[in-house]
Amino acid sequence: MTNHQYPKLLGGGDMYHVGIDISKFKHNCFIATDAGVKVKEFVFDNNKLGFIELKDSLTSLGKPQEIKIGFESTGHYGTNLKSYLSNLGYTYVEFNAYLTHLFSKARTLRKTKTDKVDAKVISSMLGSVDYETLHTKFYHMNDLKELVRQRNVYLGNRSKELVKLTNLLDKSFPEFKPFFKNRLGSGALFILKRFKTKARIAKLSMSDIELVKSKTKGKMTYPKLNRLKQLAHDSIGVSSKVYDLLIQTSIEQFEHLTHSLKVIDSEIITLFKQTDSKLLTIPGLGIITAATIYAEVGDFRNFSNPAKLVAFAGFDVRIIQSGTQEHYGKLVKHGSSLLRNAIWTYALPAVRFIPTFNDYYHKKKAQGKHHKVILSHICRKLIRMIYYIEYNNIPFDHNLSR
Repeated sequence: MTNHQYPKLLGGGDMYHVGIDISKFKHNCFIATDAGVKVKEFVFDNNKLGFIELKDSLTSLGKPQEIKIGFESTGHYGTNLKSYLSNLGYTYVEFNAYLTHLFSKARTLRKTKTDKVDAKVISSMLGSVDYETLHTKFYHMNDLKELVRQRNVYLGNRSKELVKLTNLLDKSFPEFKPFFKNRLGSGALFILKRFKTKARIAKLSMSDIELVKSKTKGKMTYPKLNRLKQLAHDSIGVSSKVYDLLIQTSIEQFEHLTHSLKVIDSEIITLFKQTDSKLLTIPGLGIITAATIYAEVGDFRNFSNPAKLVAFAGFDVRIIQSGTQEHYGKLVKHGSSLLRNAIWTYALPAVRFIPTFNDYYHKKKAQGKHHKVILSHICRKLIRMIYYIEYNNIPFDHNLSR
């Protein structure tokens, strides 16, 4: 289609609504005036030529401030396009897929689900909701979000690797982990990595023992290591070269993931310190947890009230009605699981460091409330407090926790 300036329609407004439905290889675009009159509908590729095609179409409409753009949240497939549009000066909003489904359902009884329909629905939604865009400055936060989420993946993989290593030791040297009180710390891993087999551990020399004592800063004493030697000698574990090899590869994987986590944590800290977040003014809130909350929420202005953030974090409580009575059920765990876990992780430190939450916890405990029920209530209070701090860009004050 040749580029030309689309005329403003008489009786219409002076804005265009651009709905884009994101997919892996192609994106569907539906453009309409704010009066709902279709202007253009097309499909463009998820590559440079496709992006240029979209840019040309948008340029022909007018200035960026005359254009509203909407997407359906689709994970990472739209990251490059969003960055491209942001660099061109365009703003946009993202709609939850469930909300677009409800909006579409309310408009028609037809059970059609196609990308073209979705693009049109998104375009229509732009005229039905407040256009609360994610400001351009928040899109560099994509790096922080990527790091936070990759960190979570690495943590999960490292935990799985530790389980795998434990299972191998249960077969090969079952006495080893209980000797270390079921904790495979740096000292235990050093011994396994250095001496490799239980047969070699059973023959530890004085120089070996001195080396281990040095590496563990004296925590592994001569009597302890002598006892470990005896356990290795009397072990009921299966002697297998395959198990010995797998134990070494598992340790390598574990240490590689540990190193990667240190690198990622360092970068998360660096990026988070460049933000204007006031989360670190909250007593007892660690920087990684704070960065996770900040990255997962993004622009707090996207939530018109704290209740919406509570729902996004998955701390809404299901209300069960029966006749004239109603009672609260389990948490409705929608939204960001990473945000939910971060808030939950901070709940206990909040009880320790913030007097209001400490008083609330012990008051409810005295009333017979379950520990986890109390913490879930505290989590909701925390979210409301965090919302107020970040939305208004003010530091923590103990009065905010009341």
